[in-house]
Amino acid sequence: MWIVRIVMIAIFLALVEVAVRTEILNPFFVPEPSSVLAGMASSVTDGDFLGMVAITLGAVLLAFAIAGIAGVLLGFVLWRIRPLGDAYEPLVAALFSSPIVLLYPIFLVIFGRNSAAIIALAALFAVLPTILFTKQALSAVNRTLLNVGRSLSMSSWNLFRHIMLPAAAPTIFTGLRIALTYVLIVVVAMEYILQIGGLGRLVAESALLFRATDLYVSVGLIVVISAAFIWLINQLERLAQR
Repeated sequence: MWIVRIVMIAIFLALVEVAVRTEILNPFFVPEPSSVLAGMASSVTDGDFLGMVAITLGAVLLAFAIAGIAGVLLGFVLWRIRPLGDAYEPLVAALFSSPIVLLYPIFLVIFGRNSAAIIALAALFAVLPTILFTKQALSAVNRTLLNVGRSLSMSSWNLFRHIMLPAAAPTIFTGLRIALTYVLIVVVAMEYILQIGGLGRLVAESALLFRATDLYVSVGLIVVISAAFIWLINQLERLAQR
């Protein structure tokens, strides 16, 4: 499966390369994929570039960690205490469907024009789907499985670890993947808008100065970071289901 994907991507990049070299695509706006890949490779040894990557990566990691931990815990609380779940799940769902990212001026007033505002906004945006999916996942666990566990005199921890968690893991991790997507979007978008931080700022500067290669290198690295996080979440999901 991976071989097919790699081959398809390689064919697409080769077609773009030919189109740019023959000027079917304007090289001023679309650089050669070979130059973009070379730029990504050379960025590994560029201290300034690595610093920007580290800033974005740190913001994504911190915001996702806050959203993931807080979201799973709050989702568990809403599931465990049913009156709270009945009262607050509709509110969380309403917030989830609202454009929270537009609240960024308030976060700038509270935290200042710095990475803290970006991290806080990204964490708030991402915690909502995590809460909802965790609560729904635990509520959907088959009662028959729980009754079987209780009939075997399993402790509360063993019941949770060996029955509830594996059964709920797919839905919980779906929420985490959505949360990760929101974190990446908010962090990069706010870096772009505010022109502070890492890769988002580099995208803004590259677009402003018409540095197409740097622009595509930055976007490519954002895609690589996203793919790496998704791979990590998939590994954690497999671990939780054992």
